[in-house]
Amino acid sequence: MSLKNRLREKALELGFAAAGFTDVSPLDLYIKEYESRPPEMYGWRSSSPFDLRRGARLGETHPEARSLLVLIRNYHRYRFPASLTGRIGRLYQVDERMEKGSEHKRMENYLGFLKEEGVRAWIDPSVPARMSAARAGLVTYGKNCFAYARGFMQGASWMEIHPVLLDAAVEPDEPSIRYGCPSWCRNACMAACPTKAIYAPGRMNPTRCIAYLSYYGAGITPREFREPMGLWVYGCDRCQQVCPRNDLYRSRELPVNEPLEARAGDFDPSTLLTMSDEHYTTRVWPLCFYIAKENKAKWQMNAARALGNLGDRSSVPLLAEALAGNPSDMVRGMCAWALGRIGGRQSRDVLERRCGGEDGPVRGEIVLALAEAG
Repeated sequence: MSLKNRLREKALELGFAAAGFTDVSPLDLYIKEYESRPPEMYGWRSSSPFDLRRGARLGETHPEARSLLVLIRNYHRYRFPASLTGRIGRLYQVDERMEKGSEHKRMENYLGFLKEEGVRAWIDPSVPARMSAARAGLVTYGKNCFAYARGFMQGASWMEIHPVLLDAAVEPDEPSIRYGCPSWCRNACMAACPTKAIYAPGRMNPTRCIAYLSYYGAGITPREFREPMGLWVYGCDRCQQVCPRNDLYRSRELPVNEPLEARAGDFDPSTLLTMSDEHYTTRVWPLCFYIAKENKAKWQMNAARALGNLGDRSSVPLLAEALAGNPSDMVRGMCAWALGRIGGRQSRDVLERRCGGEDGPVRGEIVLALAEAG
């Protein structure tokens, strides 16, 4: 059996959904597209370890590499808890890299297999995953900028892509760099994006994306996005949820993810707003670590916004407590906004009592909230 077939067969045996191969020539199409976008959309990436232009120059960055292996993980193999749907992105809650089960071991075991085969491997997080998968013939693009499976997972997009550079020359697969959306789809993803992050087919402004705003946006979330972000606390699946290309997979009967069901309550917005450091570091962060371990306040701010959008007046005492006692300006500011959004006499009383005890941006949020509280 050829090396290529052995590598692919082992990947499937370990539970990866698919494996494909491409060469290490530069991803020129990706670089061209990247550089055509307005600088303000991607300038935040230019000096980070995830500089995608650097990663797209595969052979230059890793001169010993001879081919690129792309592995696909299906992250939607279990039913997602109803209480988390529309609040937590599916990918993040089933990412078990911090756990010690099969998900954690799969890549570790595969890298061990490569070593046994005498193949050196490098995992570089700056390598553009979706373009790599398309050039390896595994996926086509969606108008929502997601990658969609070719010949596996019923064509769905619920996947995580892992590019792995190899020092062995492996024959590349036929590329599939194209859109695969049906001609009859009238841009459902664009219509469904509450913040209008998808501004044209295949074009997204990441700084308007709910997922980006929920874990990367600096400081307090801008007012224009707070209501459209709805109940999403961490990540967003909206453009995947409405996509007709996911209909077949979405209709499947999936088994219950019992460990996730058991801890779903850990992510209730009321719990997140008032959580202790211990709850955050042991219950939340291990499964959702895109927000830094030191940044519990980001979660609390997102939770306050969600409570404001829920509009349940029973949340007013919790928001009042956080407005008075949370050390983070962005959390207190968002609590003020949430109270203004919920409205009513009780919210107004809380805001009026607190107004004299704040200054700067938080006081500004309180003043605006009072104008909206009614």
